[in-house]
Amino acid sequence: MKLEAQEVADGIRIVVEGDVDMESSPKLRDQIKKSLKSKPQRLSMKMTDVPYIDSSGIAVLIEGMKWSKKKGSEYALVAISDNVRSVLELSKLLAVFTVEEG
Repeated sequence: MKLEAQEVADGIRIVVEGDVDMESSPKLRDQIKKSLKSKPQRLSMKMTDVPYIDSSGIAVLIEGMKWSKKKGSEYALVAISDNVRSVLELSKLLAVFTVEEG
């Protein structure tokens, strides 16, 4: 998995590429925590190039949402891949997240 934190007009966007699984999800968790230290107005995850996500990856996304709320930051998943969308739909979590196109 490859991560890139980018400063954008309204906060920080983490671009996630590759599988998000038990092996790589701790790296995403660390990046979310690091990004929230600056208390951004908004934290978003761009997940266009995520072909696979497992339950550990979903757990990290949920944790990120909770941490963002505690910090007073908005949280969104942006341009999620079809596979990520499918996992979120199957787990009945799609409506829990703010999901945006592009």
